[in-house]
Amino acid sequence: MSFHQTATFQKSRQLITTLFLAAAFAFSAAPARAQDFVLKFGTPTINDIQHEYMKVFKTELEKATNGKIKVEIYPASQLGAFNRMLEGLRLGTVEGLIAPAEFYAGADSRYQGLAMTGLFNDVNHARRVLDLPEARQTIYAIGEGRGFVTVGLMPYDLQMINTKVPMTTLADFAGKRIRVLASDAEQAEVKALGASTIPMALPETLPALQQGAIDGVTAVIGVFNAFRYYDTAPYLLDTRLWALISVAQISKVWLDKLPPDLQKAVRETGAKIESDLHKWQVARIQSDRENWIKNGGKIAALAPAEQAEAQKRVDASIQPLLVKDAGLKTFYDKIKSLAATVK
Repeated sequence: MSFHQTATFQKSRQLITTLFLAAAFAFSAAPARAQDFVLKFGTPTINDIQHEYMKVFKTELEKATNGKIKVEIYPASQLGAFNRMLEGLRLGTVEGLIAPAEFYAGADSRYQGLAMTGLFNDVNHARRVLDLPEARQTIYAIGEGRGFVTVGLMPYDLQMINTKVPMTTLADFAGKRIRVLASDAEQAEVKALGASTIPMALPETLPALQQGAIDGVTAVIGVFNAFRYYDTAPYLLDTRLWALISVAQISKVWLDKLPPDLQKAVRETGAKIESDLHKWQVARIQSDRENWIKNGGKIAALAPAEQAEAQKRVDASIQPLLVKDAGLKTFYDKIKSLAATVK
């Protein structure tokens, strides 16, 4: 064999060896890549308990799965308006979503039951109720067949009304246009107080308030602080007539693609982080109240007789909804009966 032939043969062997090693590496790496999953987690709000829940969920789930699931968090409606995120959740293009329960009422009317009056005395009472296995099972069951799996429940706070001018009596509600969520329950409750209601997505709310398209907003102090509402509308009426309960959902389409061990990690992480996050939220509510006052905001409450009248009105307002929706009534009555067992 000539020198030229020998050199050519050696180069051919080197090329074959290189290709073989590359193929072997690709083959060995394939299973690792197959175990990598991305969970895009969205919420309409920012710098609040829902945002904090996503951050802690990311840390704990990535740790529990040794990085096999990567969690990307998207606060402040970065994944789109809520209806778009909810549709993505069903399709599996949005893997996770956390929002107040009544946001999901379009998917199932029973979700608004958690925002109806008469259930929770305060956030600590709500936490104790939501920790009951029977309560969790009742709430989790709603997602079955809807395209998502519930993994977490967080008491956000009790409701407040934010306005540009002071409101301290029920008479002050007359003629006011109040932004509400689109649920039938919240609209009925606010109308019972004497105001008219305007359903509106959260990203549109502050501009509408600034432009005078609405007179007030019903939400919680965490939302009002996070978006600096005190610069536009410094007055809060602390009616505490119903609660906001945040519900964390995972896309069933996406979850079903995961191996059993990773599915288990996702389900367990959602509930595991609730206790510490509740402590964080209790401290945050107090901090938000102090920050509101520090920035020139005012917090008022109805006089005792007026508060009792307000409670009477909103209690009456939800009865027609319960009468016409048997599923909602069964759900609401169940949660109410469980709440009565916890003090």
